[in-house]
Amino acid sequence: MNNIKKDLEKLNLKINPIFNQSEHEKYTNDWRGQYIGNAFAVLKPSNSIEVSNILKYANTNKIPIVPQGGNTGLCGGATPIKNSNSLIVSTEKLNKIISLEKNSNSITLESGVILSDIHKKVEELNLFFPLNLGAKGSCMIGGNLSTNAGGINVLKYGTTRDLCLGLEVVLPNGEILKLLSNLKKDNTGYDLKNLFIGAEGTLGIITAATFKLFPLPKAILTTFVESNTISNAVNLLNIFQKELPYSIEAFELTPRVFWEVASNNIDNISLPFNKIPEMGLLIDISTSSITDTIADSTGSNPLNEKLEKILSIAHEKGLISDAIICKNESERNQLWHIRESAAESEKKELKKSSAIKCLKHDISLPIKNIEKFHIEAQKMIKSSFTGTRTIYFGHLGDGNLHYNIFGNDKLPDGFGGKSLEITDKLYEIVKSFDGSFSAEHGIGQLRKKSLILHKDPVAYSLMKMIKKQFDPNNIMNPEKIFV
Repeated sequence: MNNIKKDLEKLNLKINPIFNQSEHEKYTNDWRGQYIGNAFAVLKPSNSIEVSNILKYANTNKIPIVPQGGNTGLCGGATPIKNSNSLIVSTEKLNKIISLEKNSNSITLESGVILSDIHKKVEELNLFFPLNLGAKGSCMIGGNLSTNAGGINVLKYGTTRDLCLGLEVVLPNGEILKLLSNLKKDNTGYDLKNLFIGAEGTLGIITAATFKLFPLPKAILTTFVESNTISNAVNLLNIFQKELPYSIEAFELTPRVFWEVASNNIDNISLPFNKIPEMGLLIDISTSSITDTIADSTGSNPLNEKLEKILSIAHEKGLISDAIICKNESERNQLWHIRESAAESEKKELKKSSAIKCLKHDISLPIKNIEKFHIEAQKMIKSSFTGTRTIYFGHLGDGNLHYNIFGNDKLPDGFGGKSLEITDKLYEIVKSFDGSFSAEHGIGQLRKKSLILHKDPVAYSLMKMIKKQFDPNNIMNPEKIFV
């Protein structure tokens, strides 16, 4: 170990390696507190050359590397394994915006830039970067790429993969793969960049990326409605897609249980209605046309009128029982603050409840099957596991549900030793409705056993072959994704 310490000090990093174990906690514990690992040192390189030097050394000496951004992941993908003597490579010093090109609507930046900082920078030029997550104030764009993060605007703009034009990646042997580009078309063989997006740091370390930008919307309207059932919510989505096919920014499902948890754990919360909604929907629509924002003599504008028309149609069809349209940015921010605090609210709720554990599931389903899945899932849970509580919510517009089950306080795991069984049964139901057990959070440590069970075996084998080809010494984020 002393030799490794001396060798690392010779790498001429601008930021000295952190060897003191007492300073490692923020890097070795995951955000949820479910995974706690160990590291020999934390390294904070400030450019791709330093990352290259680290990986060359680690590859030669077969030392495990754990890439880490904001450490906000929910599957333990950025947390080192216990007793691994790994090196955590934090990208927090790779935080420069390299270029912002308004004419080509693109931005190139290093992987340690915080997501909310990207939003602020591009909006100064009346541009828009649509990736939007609850952790936007601390998550870093490299981590978003490594997990192919989704968020609230996937319905209109796609996932992080859809937004990315090019990457710079340091490979396990230290070679730097330079694929940075703002080209919209580049048909020169394999699209290598997509191998690294969603790979969770198992194939290399992303050090920079180029992304698409969009015109900043001229106006965004937020409405909150009560639809009472998932079926009504899906039918309402269909109406919005028919009437405003290019204007829907977000379409979030927030049932009663979501609001109960939020009410218990968010200070000074302001509910949209006088009572907790049975099945709420938080919806954003936008326009890029200035004419849609021009008010008439009554103070109304075309975007408002379009929204009011849709809500009126939905009410006549019995799809909604109540609705509000936010009058200003303050009201809009209050509602979105509640939605974006969902993970933090659940974390607080778990501490207050008698449950020992919360089984978090990040699933994706065809929209038409969401209600059928929910019915079957609740039948399974209630018939097999008494005393549990399901808290769910999600991005209805793209079929992504966060389906989380609080334990019944029966030892050893809070589910009478059946936590793995309940997840396996739930994923079988997801599979029966043509869904995926991982929508946007990734695999990490949490779901690697589920991956081998539910991934097509040919695809799984091919993934392992790719891993072996890129990283023959298995130094990159070992024991993540694969069993």
